[in-house]
Amino acid sequence: MKDYIKKCPLGITISDDLQVLSIAVEYNLEIDLLLYDYETEYKEDTKDLLNKLINKANEVYEISHASYLSLALKENHAGIIALIKLKEYQKENFKDFDFIMVLDRLEIPGNIGTIYRTLDSVKCDGVLLVDPISKINNEKITSSSRGCNLIIPTLSMSYNEAQEFINEYKFNAYLGEPKLGLNYQEYDYNEKVAIVVGNERFGINPDWYNHKNKKVYIPMDGCQNSLNVGVAASILAYEVYMKKRSR
Repeated sequence: MKDYIKKCPLGITISDDLQVLSIAVEYNLEIDLLLYDYETEYKEDTKDLLNKLINKANEVYEISHASYLSLALKENHAGIIALIKLKEYQKENFKDFDFIMVLDRLEIPGNIGTIYRTLDSVKCDGVLLVDPISKINNEKITSSSRGCNLIIPTLSMSYNEAQEFINEYKFNAYLGEPKLGLNYQEYDYNEKVAIVVGNERFGINPDWYNHKNKKVYIPMDGCQNSLNVGVAASILAYEVYMKKRSR
């Protein structure tokens, strides 16, 4: 049981975070398995959430406090742990989207989670995970995104598939770069936008530059030559959001 929980199959993630569990209920996500500590004294609002989860879950088990502690993902756990099924999306679900984020070969779950959390705030329509190193169901992504990876439509695909997708649905790709192109504030983003950010160590796949994509940079006056990808993606996402919002 422990090995199964710690190594969720693709399409299922795990969480013991109350906010993530609340999102699963609010958005009517499928609960594959629910475990809860029958020795814990829950607050009234947590009891209410637990009852909703019990009613939704395919399988429910009461376990001892000691057993729960052996499975808990974090110290300030809720006494409840769930395997949550991610929604599945097809390309066609994205055809009318106006603003998407493309994460090219990102690998650090905390960075990915930070980006998802920002994208929820700016009403980004969807995410393309291109040649992903960390998968969308990674429990650390679920934790750091506070469950936003569960509710933002996401597709995983190869670089070639991403190019076909962008061309087919007529997105304008903006490549996030430390120095190339225009200052991010100089674009108006008044068309269908795909912001592309790259791997923490190696940046964007060089093949992106073989196409007529726009390049965008964030001015920096310090001694560093690049920002953390989560920070950079958040700045660019907010700029797109504010420009589109002002129209």
